[in-house]
Amino acid sequence: MRCPRLRELPPPPEGKTGWPWTEETFLEATEQTSSSLRSISIVTPSYNQAAFLEETIRSVLLQGYPNLEYIVMDGGSSDGSVEIIRKYEKYLAYWTSQKDAGAADAICSGFEKATGSVLAYLNSDDLFAPGAIHDLVNHLQTTKADIVYGNTYWIDDRNNILAERRQTPFSRLAYFYGGADLQQPATIWTAQIYRSVGGMDGSFQCAFDTDLFARFASKGAKFCHLRRFVASSRVHPAQKTEIFFYTSKTETDKIRSRYTAVPVRSIAGMLLRNFGRFQRMLWYVSQGDAVWLLSRIPDRVRSHTRASTGAGPRSKWI
Repeated sequence: MRCPRLRELPPPPEGKTGWPWTEETFLEATEQTSSSLRSISIVTPSYNQAAFLEETIRSVLLQGYPNLEYIVMDGGSSDGSVEIIRKYEKYLAYWTSQKDAGAADAICSGFEKATGSVLAYLNSDDLFAPGAIHDLVNHLQTTKADIVYGNTYWIDDRNNILAERRQTPFSRLAYFYGGADLQQPATIWTAQIYRSVGGMDGSFQCAFDTDLFARFASKGAKFCHLRRFVASSRVHPAQKTEIFFYTSKTETDKIRSRYTAVPVRSIAGMLLRNFGRFQRMLWYVSQGDAVWLLSRIPDRVRSHTRASTGAGPRSKWI
């Protein structure tokens, strides 16, 4: 599907301006029609997120990407979400609104309908930055990677930037032992690697993205970092990872135990985790992010006492 232009979309609600309400992505004419860019399928799972859903949908549709398939999987919302989806249904490859078993189940079902050679999902309260899809897919093709990820802004429910989540080259050791993470909204992957690991595991309530990325890593997949802010992850009290913080922590520990030689919470595990963090610190310094890294120290302290305020999810730092 060709992404629609701003003038083709329904007008924004009164008072809404800026991206993605009154601004759109402008690509070169050759990029807007290029058949060399791989097809990408994006799935948005949603349930009673009418406050943010329309903004999410527009941030996908206004990417200007020439070969995009967009799927919205609503879990039977009763808050006006369906009316929002219907406003944009002519630009969707598929959408439904029916009870499901949770976000992972919705994403699984969406990917089963996807035909793109590249996959991603964007939660209904998160946003893509202008031109993000083009840059991510182009980097995927250029590097011949299986997974590409960029940097992320953490934003509040009014779109104020709380903090920046910058990344480094991928470290399997750091990821498995808890010294690194990937921000899912800023990550895309090939359909081939997704299917080779068996797809999304719907048994997880919260950490299904961590599980998926861990299985990618265990398969020896090639990860590449794009040094650009490509997405915004919204931090708010109703956010799933904040409501189920301890569930997410338990699931993450379970996932990591599958791939680590020693327990993550052991002394040896702590040493390996800190080694991974130290390695990433060196990467941050080498790529010019030392000042940013130091600025995160106060947020790290605050994050242990505040679940959804401050500058990002409390389990994240470097």
